[in-house]
Amino acid sequence: MKAFLALVRNDSKLKKEYRRHQSLLSKVYAVFAVVLINAALTFSKGYIDINLIIRCLLILTPFGCAILVVNKEWQEGTTGWWLALPYSRSLLLSAKWVASFWHVLKMYGIFFASIMIIASIYNLTLPVFTPKMQLLDLLQACARDLSWLLIISPFSITLGALMVILTRSYWIPGSLIIWFMFGLMTNLYVAEALGLSSQKGSFVSHSGQGFCFSINGSDFVTTFLISLALSSLLFVFSVYLLKKHVEV
Repeated sequence: MKAFLALVRNDSKLKKEYRRHQSLLSKVYAVFAVVLINAALTFSKGYIDINLIIRCLLILTPFGCAILVVNKEWQEGTTGWWLALPYSRSLLLSAKWVASFWHVLKMYGIFFASIMIIASIYNLTLPVFTPKMQLLDLLQACARDLSWLLIISPFSITLGALMVILTRSYWIPGSLIIWFMFGLMTNLYVAEALGLSSQKGSFVSHSGQGFCFSINGSDFVTTFLISLALSSLLFVFSVYLLKKHVEV
């Protein structure tokens, strides 16, 4: 158990090397990119469905986290050391999975906490006689959305890990961009198939419902079991590729 926790802690350190070698120019580029994205979203109101963009980003967050965590070994040149550790491939990949899920929890927590903070500030700026947003309703909606995002996250995390392993294996080499597009389409299709679709309306409405996922015929337990079943199959296949077809 101690060895597993040590692996998880090591896999959770994504930005240590990145921060050490990050240049001032790259920071400027990052700030410039954020400004451009915000400007594009501001001027595209009425032309782009912001709710759809947010929905896609939330669903794909676990997928992206898994790619970053698993691909770290190849980026830092520690693949040989990682695979040579005296642990099974399944244990190594499980540690990556837990580290990815930890990052997902942090990102989702920051996102939904930000919604609550913004809603609270918004209420404070309204005049006394103006109808205000119901924070309790908004909190319930956020908790409901978070629950559904978390139950499909095992599939997204395992798929992201599999995409990286596939690109690094002898079995199916290919461009990471191609596999990322495949992962994008697969995640959105699975989310739709499992019954997740965004409700129409503003991201934060006066009713306090906010950005909610409506459930189309799938109950919580069934969706969770399907997500776990798909994740297990992908995980077994990923372990097989690590054992037989990945270059050390």
